Amino acid sequence: MRAFLKYIRIGIAILGGALFSSNTSGGELSFPNVDLTPVGAEMAGNADGSIPRWIGGDDNRKEFGPKLIKEKPLFTINKTNIEDYRTQLPNGLSGLVDHYPTTMTIPVYKSYRPVYLYPWIYEAIEKNSKSAKLTDGGDSITDTYSGIPFPLAKTGYEVLWNHILAYRGVSVDVGSSEVVVHENRRARVVKNRVKYAIEYYNKDRKKSGLDQMYAYYLSSVTYPPKLSGGGLLVHERVNPSRIPRQAWGYMAGQRRVIRIPSVDYDAPMPRSGGIRFADEIDIYNGSIDRYSWRLVGKKELIVPYNNELLYDEIKKDDVLSDKLYQQYHPDPQYLRYEKHRVWVVEGTLKEGASHPYKKRVLYMDEDTWLVVVAENYNKKNALWRVSASYVRLYHELPTAFKVVDVFHDLVEKSYFAQSIDPKREITTLSVMPAKQTFKPSALRRMGRR
Repeated sequence: MRAFLKYIRIGIAILGGALFSSNTSGGELSFPNVDLTPVGAEMAGNADGSIPRWIGGDDNRKEFGPKLIKEKPLFTINKTNIEDYRTQLPNGLSGLVDHYPTTMTIPVYKSYRPVYLYPWIYEAIEKNSKSAKLTDGGDSITDTYSGIPFPLAKTGYEVLWNHILAYRGVSVDVGSSEVVVHENRRARVVKNRVKYAIEYYNKDRKKSGLDQMYAYYLSSVTYPPKLSGGGLLVHERVNPSRIPRQAWGYMAGQRRVIRIPSVDYDAPMPRSGGIRFADEIDIYNGSIDRYSWRLVGKKELIVPYNNELLYDEIKKDDVLSDKLYQQYHPDPQYLRYEKHRVWVVEGTLKEGASHPYKKRVLYMDEDTWLVVVAENYNKKNALWRVSASYVRLYHELPTAFKVVDVFHDLVEKSYFAQSIDPKREITTLSVMPAKQTFKPSALRRMGRR
């Protein structure tokens, strides 16, 4: 473990600053001299010990998951004590307790920081700290290698780009499930097989230009039978506001592939029951140019993390049952929350731009740069929707990634959940697959299997 940690501290001398104090220039941060991890997180724990020192590494491969499953919460936040913890929660999570006071609770566990990445990604991050550049007023990015672009992020745009380009694997084949639950408990379930390959994390690629390919995504419905075989293919550039994403759909009943004109911004996602927009996949994705992004700062907050128990429950219990997906939210007894340092970024809709969300607030974990909680506000600045990503450490990737992403509509009192299917083994490669894997003809082949 010591040798591993010594190696992955590449660049800590370069990434020599922590990120708490905000200066007066309007959304930029200054850097006291403390040690950072290779992704730009603070190496040390916090003052009272509720956030531990970073331990990222794979020595705990066998023991870590089972250990977490057996743990009990330190305490539980509910309607009776919410005021004691409101300042330690994202507004969206406290809002869930306010909206569902008789059922929503937040079990808080001991915190761990186990996330680690491939060493070659750490090397790329060090190079990015010297080369990555924003253009188009922050809406586009260039001159990056295969890693987080801004380990020393100073602005809201840089923090958001770190989430968009966070490591989620190179080439992955996985099962997923989508569940819509309405207030009257009518649940609709769709299961898929998903393949994606992230060209941005092709470790052999050269420094990016403005036309850099980001990823290829291919999915095919496996359940219910009436939808089985239908599929979606997406080709995505790193800068979709410059070069829009391309998308194709396969209509199983008609046995034909069609071009889909728009899968971005506020395009509705049909299988989400109208709860999730296209730019909410992975909580936030795609073009960022309709909003102005302001860095609020860095905070110590209670957020979803290390959800081993949830992963284990989905693995044991079929998603078709209503044991996990209850009336207003997933059963809290299977959810895990911990205190972590998170970046907070606020997006305000630009004048003349169109989107149902007037304001968005995103909370990004310092060790992964992934958004773990998002708040979406309507035209009257009222909290409308809350999203939460219940992540865990996947050694096979290796990184933290979703077990379930949950999208709550507080007005309709309904939610949409998209989960990894642990029953289907996750297949991963550290190299890019053949390009014909993600051609439009692959939609038809995948749908016929």
